[in-house]
Amino acid sequence: MTDYSKIIKDLEANANVEGGFIVSRDGLLIYTDVEKLHTIPFAAMSATILSSAEFAMDEIGEGLPKRIIVEGKKKNIVIVGAGKDNLLAVVVNGDVDKIFDKIEEAAKKIASTGEK
Repeated sequence: MTDYSKIIKDLEANANVEGGFIVSRDGLLIYTDVEKLHTIPFAAMSATILSSAEFAMDEIGEGLPKRIIVEGKKKNIVIVGAGKDNLLAVVVNGDVDKIFDKIEEAAKKIASTGEK
């Protein structure tokens, strides 16, 4: 099992995490085990969302955003930077507040894996 695979599997072990995506900052899918979605367009859209949020925060002099949350009726998407080259997008069923720490931890692991 690759490092990325283990990171995503550990994250998905949380009951309300439906899937995780490791994506390059230019929108290329690096790793996911999700099969139900159009993963390549989802990866590109996740990178675009993060890039747009970073630009907007920079415009108001606030630096990098900590995370981006897209809230739906039943599901949410959380996108965080994972080092200078990658991001982590997570599809969550229901409340995201309970798993922010686990998402941040996974993003740090991805960043350190990418630096090897």
